[in-house]
Amino acid sequence: MIARRTILSLLALGIGSAPLLMAPLSIADEPPRRAVLPLPAILARVEARYDGTVLDADIRPGKEGRLVYEVRLLSRRGNLLQIRLDAASGAFLEVDGHGFIDALRPGGR
Repeated sequence: MIARRTILSLLALGIGSAPLLMAPLSIADEPPRRAVLPLPAILARVEARYDGTVLDADIRPGKEGRLVYEVRLLSRRGNLLQIRLDAASGAFLEVDGHGFIDALRPGGR
């Protein structure tokens, strides 16, 4: 009888409902995920267009909520290029760095 009275008291105080308030978000509550191209496909696009060595690459949120791959490439002439590509389509968004025109492979435009 005491145990039942204790449980009822806790429920009346709202203590028993605390786990319900702390329930984890369901998958339906998460924002939809966008499909992205795998990194090897992105690197293949970059290496087909530019002559050099990829130093690193990562994916970051870009403008308007889309994901963007950022690739750093060292050209054959020693110039550092920063290349941004749309993660979903693989489209080149921006290329920055000295000598990026010289780093283009023939037919790589």
